[in-house]
Amino acid sequence: MTAPARLGHTVLADLAAIVAGRAEALDTGDLDVRADLARFGAAGLFDAALRENGLPELVSTIERTAESSLAVGFSLWAHTMAVSYLAQAPAPARQGRLDALCSGDRPGVTAMAAGLKQVAGLGPVPLVADGDEGRLRISGPIHWASNVFDDSVIVLPARRADGTTLVAVVDADQAGITVAPAPDLMALGATASTSLRLHEVTVTPEQVLTTDLASFVQTVRPTFLLLQTAFCVGVATAALDGARSCGGTLAQQFSAEQAELDERVQVLRNTLFALAERPHSAELADIIRLRLDTATAAVSATRLESTLAGGAGYATRSAANRRFREATFLPIQSPSEGQLRWELSRYV
Repeated sequence: MTAPARLGHTVLADLAAIVAGRAEALDTGDLDVRADLARFGAAGLFDAALRENGLPELVSTIERTAESSLAVGFSLWAHTMAVSYLAQAPAPARQGRLDALCSGDRPGVTAMAAGLKQVAGLGPVPLVADGDEGRLRISGPIHWASNVFDDSVIVLPARRADGTTLVAVVDADQAGITVAPAPDLMALGATASTSLRLHEVTVTPEQVLTTDLASFVQTVRPTFLLLQTAFCVGVATAALDGARSCGGTLAQQFSAEQAELDERVQVLRNTLFALAERPHSAELADIIRLRLDTATAAVSATRLESTLAGGAGYATRSAANRRFREATFLPIQSPSEGQLRWELSRYV
């Protein structure tokens, strides 16, 4: 299957245009992403996460949005993953939260990076649960999460002293949760990305999504990585479009490099949509490799655009400069480039 053609006048195109109009204010920190989440929720675009065949639609949504602003595309990814987690949860865990996430009334937080690392063999989850099955208490740090607002819904992993694991949903305003002041980030300040610390946060059985972290990660990881790939493709596409708009004799010196990147990103995009049609039958190594390659291509594309834009690209309020700064996040976004390379090495 090839990737779908660009759509014309659609709800998604309208929403992406609104995001584009907000991109500079989001970049400077004058706005945050909550209004964007609410608009996408009101349009019903998160409902695709509830459908078995909804992944290609989610990929399109995040890809197109990231072309306008990686901050919003990234935030949509985090929120969509929270929807996906709760969609698979027992009914008590969904109660009162899933509808609020789908509507965009409450932001969703995926705090699952440590869980993915534990399952990959890169160290234990730092969140520790104790107590009995009727009422657990979770303590420890969440080193990084996004969409962390006062009313957010947070999905997180934890382990018990005996080695058993669980995934739970908590509310950001629960007693015992301390949110660190958000650091001053390059290009992603609007995403409310920060660290948290939990101290004996009460979790009832109704808040537990699963007691098998490994199986949960195996189920959600293809979606997790493919939707990350979507925002990488989005920012790469926008950067290459920007590079094409730079003419002149000097720009011609980069024509071969641009043509190579254009072809490379198109191949990656086609592969993304093909894998999104069959995420659970695809080889995980192929998905990991795609995620790594698209992030690398996005960094190269934004560098090319910045080079061709010249002095204009050096101005912090230019779109080329914003995309260049946005893309510097991609090699460290969890799973980081180092983690992806390490995991791929295990398939050799």
